Amino acid sequence: MIRGWRLYLSARNTTAWLALTTAATVLVLLAGVTVFELRVDPAKTPRFTPVWEAVPVLLAVLTPALLRPGLASWEMPGRARIRARAASIAAVGALLPATLPWIAHWRLPPDARWWDISCNVAFFAAVSLLATTFLGRLAGPIIGLCSYAAAIVVQQSAPQLAAHLPVSGASTNLTAHPVASIAIVAAASAAWYGTMGQSRFARNLHRNN
Repeated sequence: MIRGWRLYLSARNTTAWLALTTAATVLVLLAGVTVFELRVDPAKTPRFTPVWEAVPVLLAVLTPALLRPGLASWEMPGRARIRARAASIAAVGALLPATLPWIAHWRLPPDARWWDISCNVAFFAAVSLLATTFLGRLAGPIIGLCSYAAAIVVQQSAPQLAAHLPVSGASTNLTAHPVASIAIVAAASAAWYGTMGQSRFARNLHRNN
């Protein structure tokens, strides 16, 4: 079991993910209080998107694409351990990027939002994990990133509708949604447990490509 983890952690894709995570952490810390104003509807309040959200979300949606190739070779005996490892990696892949806003808050003003942003990051990470599991490593990050962009558009252009979304960012919805985030992270971890990181459809798609 320990040998399996050692081999996985020494894989090229895992090393690249760790390097990307380190770079994202440094970037978030160096950016400080930098915030972008995003407008789709000029008549509405802009959607204020801080670096300590945008960078962790980008890391989160890219994570499955880096972790999934290593999981594709897990068709071997000892499936119970392999499934547990897959679920563990899915959970780490969702929750580790979500810690970046918490790390950033040590360099932010006391009233800066970070707890609800951590929930946002975990939510979109899980979306990307689920999409990667069932549709492959190319579609997963694209769907995760498009989901984040769509949420921003709704939050800025339709704040009354955004008040009902399970993610924060609209002027009408600045509270954390831990229940929704925990639920979808649990679903993603369960999906990786059941499929060992990729469904039969995604496996066949990968082979055909």
